[in-house]
Amino acid sequence: MRGPWVHTGRLWTNGDPFLAVDASLRGAWRGFSDDRYDDIVDLGLKDTSIPVGAGQAALVGADGAVGDDSWMEVFQAEDGGIAVVQASGPDYPRVLTQALGYPDTDDEDGAPLIVRSGEIALFSAACDGTGPHAQRLVPARPGPVPSGDGGPPHGDVPGLLITTTYTTFAFKVRWCTQLDEEGCFARWLLTPARTL
Repeated sequence: MRGPWVHTGRLWTNGDPFLAVDASLRGAWRGFSDDRYDDIVDLGLKDTSIPVGAGQAALVGADGAVGDDSWMEVFQAEDGGIAVVQASGPDYPRVLTQALGYPDTDDEDGAPLIVRSGEIALFSAACDGTGPHAQRLVPARPGPVPSGDGGPPHGDVPGLLITTTYTTFAFKVRWCTQLDEEGCFARWLLTPARTL
């Protein structure tokens, strides 16, 4: 696996997956207003993407075996890679570190993510991409790795806008992986393949 990884944000899930999509297409997602979220409910674990406007969004999280109500940590690597990790265990930073270093050779391959705008929007699929029923988005920013899962948030938790110079990302998914008796993780990995 690539590295080193830098923590750039966190997302709160109540069991709902997130979409990773070219930010210019997010207005086409109407997960709340047009009940597009229902399209995701019927998908299986092998389904890794869903149409959004003229493109596709990658389906990111969540894995109920790791936790229904939990944080998903977002990391970026110097080479442009993006990892979203859902972790559980008493030594949270250790589980995150092991998840980021875990080989991806047996991960499930998903459809590639195409990004032409230079930004990836990462937001709850239960919301709209824009408008009054959209999740607020904030720029991804480097910061310290959380020392624990911290329990549920107080108030709204925004989605993320991730700036990138890449137009194509390979997508890999690793569902619940048990590290030991107490620690487990799931991981969604976007690997850059082509630049702007």
